[in-house]
Amino acid sequence: MNRKSNTQAVLLTREQVQALQRLQEQERKRSELGITPSIHEVARRLMNQALNKAEG
Repeated sequence: MNRKSNTQAVLLTREQVQALQRLQEQERKRSELGITPSIHEVARRLMNQALNKAEG
């Protein structure tokens, strides 16, 4: 099975991962059902916001 992936790995510092975990916990506390987004989901959302801002 040789399929091109739609994703790519990005290396983060320990501090960046910890910041993502804090944001993840904040999201869990805001959720009435206690739903926690994955670290990857939090990171993708932040990256999209930054890219949209950078593009104008």
